Amino acid sequence: MAVPRLSAISGRTSYLPGANNLGIVRTPDGGAVTVDAGIDKDRARDLRRALEAEEMPLRAIISTHHHADHIGGNDYLVRNLAAPIYAPPLEAALIEHPILEPMYLNHGATPPRALRNKWLLAAPAPVTGLIDGPQAEIAGLTFEVLPLPGHSPNQIGVALDGVCFLADGAFGPAILEKYGIPYAHDIPAQLRSLDLLAETDYAWYLPSHGELTPASGLGALIEANRTAIERVREALWAALEEPGDLPTLVERVRSRLAHSFATVAQYVLFQSALSAYLSWLESDGAAEVVLDQQCLVWRRM
Repeated sequence: MAVPRLSAISGRTSYLPGANNLGIVRTPDGGAVTVDAGIDKDRARDLRRALEAEEMPLRAIISTHHHADHIGGNDYLVRNLAAPIYAPPLEAALIEHPILEPMYLNHGATPPRALRNKWLLAAPAPVTGLIDGPQAEIAGLTFEVLPLPGHSPNQIGVALDGVCFLADGAFGPAILEKYGIPYAHDIPAQLRSLDLLAETDYAWYLPSHGELTPASGLGALIEANRTAIERVREALWAALEEPGDLPTLVERVRSRLAHSFATVAQYVLFQSALSAYLSWLESDGAAEVVLDQQCLVWRRM
C-alpha cells in the first residue's frame, strides 16, 4: 500500500490532498499541527502515515468547525497519538457532543438511523483549548485566525507563512456544481465571510473541498461561491411564486437546479440549507412563514 504523501505549499506549510484537504504546519520542534482531521479513522490513519514518512510527530489538531467530515478523525488521533484539539468555542461544544449535528438536522429530535452515519455523526473527542481571538498560540506556532461563520455558526480559518487554510469558508467550483447548493447555516454570515476573504492578501488559499488556489485565483473562487448562492436564492424566489411548505419548496428548488438525491442524508442537508435561505429572505423582508390550515407555509411578502 502506497504511503500517502504531503504536498508542499510554502514555508512550513503543506497539505494532505483528498476529498477533504488537511492542512499541515511544521512546528519549531519538527512536529506538526493539522488543520482538521478528516471524516473517519481511515483518513486519520492516512494522515498519521504521511506524517510518519516525514518524521513529523503530531503535536495538535485545529478543528475549524464541527461538521463530521472535518472531525471524524479526531477520536483516532487523540486515542493513538494523544493529540490535543483546539477549536472555536461554539464549535467545541459540538465537537465534544457530535450527536447535536444529526439532532439539529432532525429538528432537534433524536436522529433516525439514516442520519447516524460517518457523514453526519462523528465520535466525540475532548477539546483541550479554545480559539477565541485574532491569533492562536499552538505548539510553538502563532496562527492568524479568521472568523468565517456562515457555513457553520463559529467556523474559523487559520493562516501562517502566507497560506490561508480557509476550511469551508469557500468551496471549489467542482464542489459547487456537484452539490447544487453550498451548505450554510446563515447565508448573510456566509456572504460576509466571503467579503472578509476578499480583503485578505495571502499567497495561497486552501479550501477544504477544492483546489489549492494562488492569490491570483482568489477573486474567481469567491465569485463562484457568490454566484452559487445567488443561483439558489433566485431558484427559491421563483419557487415562491406560489406559497408552499418546506417539502414542497425543496422539490421545486431541487427541480429548478436539476439536482437529485441519492440518500436520506443528502435530502436532509439540502432541506437544512434551503431553510437558511428562507430565513435570509425573511430577514430581508421578502418572505414570511405563516400557519395556514394547520401547516407552516412560506410565501412572498
